[in-house]
Amino acid sequence: MSSGLWQAGLKAWYGPATPWVRRIRSYRPDRRGRLVLRRWLRVAFSRTIALGAAAVVGGLLLTGREDALFVAAMPLALAAFCWRCSRIGIVLRPGEIVRYSVFHEVVVPAGAVRRLHRDSDRGNLVLETQAGEEVDFLWFDASLWDLLYDFSMVCQDAMWAHARQSRGEGHVPSSAALVRRFTWSPVGDLLALSAVACPVAGLIGRL
Repeated sequence: MSSGLWQAGLKAWYGPATPWVRRIRSYRPDRRGRLVLRRWLRVAFSRTIALGAAAVVGGLLLTGREDALFVAAMPLALAAFCWRCSRIGIVLRPGEIVRYSVFHEVVVPAGAVRRLHRDSDRGNLVLETQAGEEVDFLWFDASLWDLLYDFSMVCQDAMWAHARQSRGEGHVPSSAALVRRFTWSPVGDLLALSAVACPVAGLIGRL
């Protein structure tokens, strides 16, 4: 993904032009050519809760209580869910727009994007493809980031600019269909597996 994305779509005013805000919204592709858009305040908050819950479990297990394995299941489940929530984001990669939710990802061929609009029933951002399929971006509207600058509009402009650029470069035909699939999270799934394994191990230990 070239610098044309920024020239095409990210010259709008998204907040006070202070050095700190400029640094926050100076999004650039990574080494693999991907642009990652996440609400980092939400990421930090979710992962702090997840790590705190995991620490509570460690403390419970160190106490040696008989019911520690049963009690640990709930904080482990909370940690697994919070870790998955921290993965919510939008990834723009060559020829594709990927939306990550808690359990699924939706891969939209950038060349197949018809429009981005907010005229849905809930008024949130929706991506519509040439085939009439829709992808909801409810998680990216009305957050604390928008008190600082309009991150929701940044996401919308970045996706639209990326779609225009990909269409112009002919990366993906407009007839390509989007793909929805379950996503694996090594950390989140390990925590979820532990939440199930702890009470099972407790029951086995009592037999």
